[in-house]
Amino acid sequence: MVLGLGGMMPMPGRFLTAVTLRHRGQITLFDCGEGTQVPLKSSGFGIGRLSRFVLSHLHADHLTGVPGMLMLLAQAEPDHDVQIIGLPEVNRYVRTTRRILHFYLSYDLHYSNLDPAGGSWRGDGFTLHYRLLDHTAPTLGFAYEEDARPGRFYVERAQELGVAEGPLWGRLQRGETVSVRGAKVRPEQVLGEPRRGRKFVYITDTAPCENIMELLRGADLAVIEGMFAEEHAAEAAEKKHLTARQAAEFVRDSGCARALLGHVSPRYKNNELAVLEDEARGVCDRVSLAQPLQRYEIVLPD
Repeated sequence: MVLGLGGMMPMPGRFLTAVTLRHRGQITLFDCGEGTQVPLKSSGFGIGRLSRFVLSHLHADHLTGVPGMLMLLAQAEPDHDVQIIGLPEVNRYVRTTRRILHFYLSYDLHYSNLDPAGGSWRGDGFTLHYRLLDHTAPTLGFAYEEDARPGRFYVERAQELGVAEGPLWGRLQRGETVSVRGAKVRPEQVLGEPRRGRKFVYITDTAPCENIMELLRGADLAVIEGMFAEEHAAEAAEKKHLTARQAAEFVRDSGCARALLGHVSPRYKNNELAVLEDEARGVCDRVSLAQPLQRYEIVLPD
């Protein structure tokens, strides 16, 4: 769910760009600018399920909502630890702010420092890949990739091997070897090739660069900035941001299945945002303007 699609500052009727991703009952929050807790409370996602903050860079419109969100989460008294995942300077900001404000937390807070050169962070059932983008401050883009799933279960093969319907089928599907009348039946005897998991990508605050393409390849859904219209392309280049058209070109060329534009400039009024979408869709019809608080399902690829 996209909580807001604004860049630089929150405005009446437009919150800053932040995205929630729910997977396996847990919520990952990508970026958390000023006021993000307001749309999150309106989203119905369940604040107590927030498990990790993934933060792109050390700019105020992506970070200043973190202290308030941590305090709001404490009121929900989650029964799990919470992760702050970002560049060392981003984590330093969160640590320092918490120490200065000295606010209470009802859960343990852990920090993961990401390498500016890029890499991967392993989670429960997924891997978070990250790459350096091209912005005025060191900035990371992210690809949240679900683990591969077991291959299709072939009932006929199981029956031919004497495995009766019931708990043994489930064990085989979970990758366990079972015993049938003294004979071993291995998962690969009844399962097809492993199937890929879903892939979500979050890219914001960047000039065109090759790592955008790398992150987007094979994505099922992406949120990507489209901060400026083409008439302001020079300003986009100067400030190291993408135009909506440039974002769409990356989506088109990468084969990303679907993308939502976010992080739009405050210079555009709400009734002018259609220009950004029109310019993007003129390049790739798989791109649309993000609709705040609308839920976007990422369906399994097969």
